[in-house]
Amino acid sequence: MRKLLSTRLETSRSPTVLVIFASTLVSVMGVSLISPALPTIQAAWSVSTSEASLLISAFTFPGIVLTPFVGLVSDRIGRKRVLVPSLFLFGLSGVAVVFVGSFTTVLALRVVQGTAGSAIMSLTVTLLGDIFTGEQRSRFIGLNAAILAIGAAGYPLLGGGLALISWTVPFVCFALAILVAVAGSAILPDPEGESESAGLSYFLDAARAVPTRTALALYTAIFGIFLILYGAQLTVVPFVLDDSYGLSSGAIGLLLGLPAVTMGVTSSQSARLLGYLSPLRLIALGFLTYGIGLSIVALADSIFVFAGALFLFGIGQGFAEPITDTALNALSPDAFRGGIMSIRTSILQLGTTVGPPLFVGVASLVGYTETLLVAGVTAVAIGIAGIGFLTFFGSERAATVSSG
Repeated sequence: MRKLLSTRLETSRSPTVLVIFASTLVSVMGVSLISPALPTIQAAWSVSTSEASLLISAFTFPGIVLTPFVGLVSDRIGRKRVLVPSLFLFGLSGVAVVFVGSFTTVLALRVVQGTAGSAIMSLTVTLLGDIFTGEQRSRFIGLNAAILAIGAAGYPLLGGGLALISWTVPFVCFALAILVAVAGSAILPDPEGESESAGLSYFLDAARAVPTRTALALYTAIFGIFLILYGAQLTVVPFVLDDSYGLSSGAIGLLLGLPAVTMGVTSSQSARLLGYLSPLRLIALGFLTYGIGLSIVALADSIFVFAGALFLFGIGQGFAEPITDTALNALSPDAFRGGIMSIRTSILQLGTTVGPPLFVGVASLVGYTETLLVAGVTAVAIGIAGIGFLTFFGSERAATVSSG
């Protein structure tokens, strides 16, 4: 039933697609906009560094547990009836931080906002899978990933600049989600949910409806992608730039935005890439590229080589991230797409939550550059193993996900 909507949504200028893309830009605000403001927030509330960092953990953790239930509800009552309230809740809970009088309340609001943000992140990709098929689906999911990369690159600069005015100003920006919710309530199509299952039977039916091995491979890839992204690139790389190159926080922020540039460009070409290689091969190639980039970062003795390696890392991100979303959408029946994609978001959030403490913990034992080198070599090994398995054991035909 949802596929019938595709005849009305032929171009990226469709108001529906624009609302979906705007929702993606809103969802990525939750971490990227606030991270640069943490030192200012710490000083304003007179809390420790570890307490201030809870603003990020409080946002990311709820999605690990709660997002699959959001998918279940969206499969039963429809995407719009979950996405629009989630946008409202995301905006209201974000802006409310400005008006509260205790840091504990701030953290509680971030938990609420994180729950809504995870729902938005899951449902935007799910909606693209509902509306489009085949090459169009690949193209729009790739564009959605590119837009996410633009936000991830631009928001830290915006958040850091606004925090110079006051720690509260970045939180005012979350009002944008309310405007998107109003637009979404007027524009988004409202097909009813297609799943009749509930509770445990829903998850059992969903598990039986998809190729289990392929789904597990894609979920594992998603965990690895975001474990590396948040643990290596966004956590360890800044320490290396500070310790080895003595760069300012502004310069570090600019360098951390470099991978988003190549990630965005590569993601926008995902439909074309799928014309040459299967999804699983592209994901394996992404890990191989990650690994080469991280290894060069660890071994670089020049900031220009370092920057080039970060560009390479972004290419790997562009190979892997949107392709996993496209592949999961392709293998998901309409009745269970919300649940299957919401599990993807839960695993994604698990990677973002586990990555930073894991990589910092290893770095405290062996050093930052050594940690990046180990991660790089491991990613290269995973990429080579994946490509070799698909090539030499003849299982690609069984494991390849159709793009239709």
